[in-house]
Amino acid sequence: MKRKTFIFPIIAVLFVAVFGFVSAGEIAKTNSMEVEFNGVYLGSSTVMAGMVGDTVPVRVVFDSDVNLSDVRLKVRMEGNREEVSAQTSRFDVEEDVTYTKLLNLDLPSTEDDLSKEYTLYVEVSSASDRSEEQYTIKIQRESFSLDILSVDYQTQVKAGSVVPVSVVLKNRGLNRGDDNYIIASIPALGITSRTYVGDLVPFETADLENEEDSAYGRAYLRVPESAKSGVYEMEILAYNQDSKTKVMKKIAIEALESTTDLSDNDNSNTNANANADANKEDSTSIVALTVVLVIIFVVLLAVLVVLLTKKEKPIEDIETSYY
Repeated sequence: MKRKTFIFPIIAVLFVAVFGFVSAGEIAKTNSMEVEFNGVYLGSSTVMAGMVGDTVPVRVVFDSDVNLSDVRLKVRMEGNREEVSAQTSRFDVEEDVTYTKLLNLDLPSTEDDLSKEYTLYVEVSSASDRSEEQYTIKIQRESFSLDILSVDYQTQVKAGSVVPVSVVLKNRGLNRGDDNYIIASIPALGITSRTYVGDLVPFETADLENEEDSAYGRAYLRVPESAKSGVYEMEILAYNQDSKTKVMKKIAIEALESTTDLSDNDNSNTNANANADANKEDSTSIVALTVVLVIIFVVLLAVLVVLLTKKEKPIEDIETSYY
């Protein structure tokens, strides 16, 4: 009897715990979840297309059956080798209220596949409950797409120098890309350089046709001697008739001697020379005037001496006439 008395409370506790947990889980579940992917509502059998590199809006609408705190909405996409995700901050929900949340999801790449199927998971969860829906998304490559794999250049140069900019370009599209070009430019300095890198085929046909899906090109930028010191934006643009892409880089330029300072120095030297010439002319005038004055003084002195040394002639006696 004691053993039975002891067993019954244990069974009762387990029964309450199990059914209480299940009940809480049922109450906390969300229902009527609707998922909109890039403007299209998804169904259980929908296979939605997405393009590599796109950022698409994912809107989730759901109803809450209970009051809950610290709820979080998360969307993620899983494939064979890559996973991307986005999630909200934590928020509270109330019973019999409809909620909508909007997330932006960066779509994964297909790497070297033409297209690949991913599973989109939409999850609403809290500490005590979790509800999830799954959808199929097929990610495929764009028909025409270029990708700049790398840009190599000297990041610190002096004004007046030539900067080689080496670029590796790859065809990421489904189709062949003909006549691909690369343009390197520094808009603030008004300089640009273009180079031709040829035709690029898709990855799948590169080996079959003895052609390449990637190419190397080099552009040369001549920095003006008048460029001022600073960090400048350098733009790398790759394009063909059907697509284009660009990346932005930074380059530091060290100026030569300031042209303003040189002008000031030249002006100073010119002014100094002018002053020197003026002083020289003034000195010549003073010397000439001094010589003239000395000559006049000597002449006057000579005249004075002559006058002082000259004797007065005696007056002749005047004959007296008695006629």
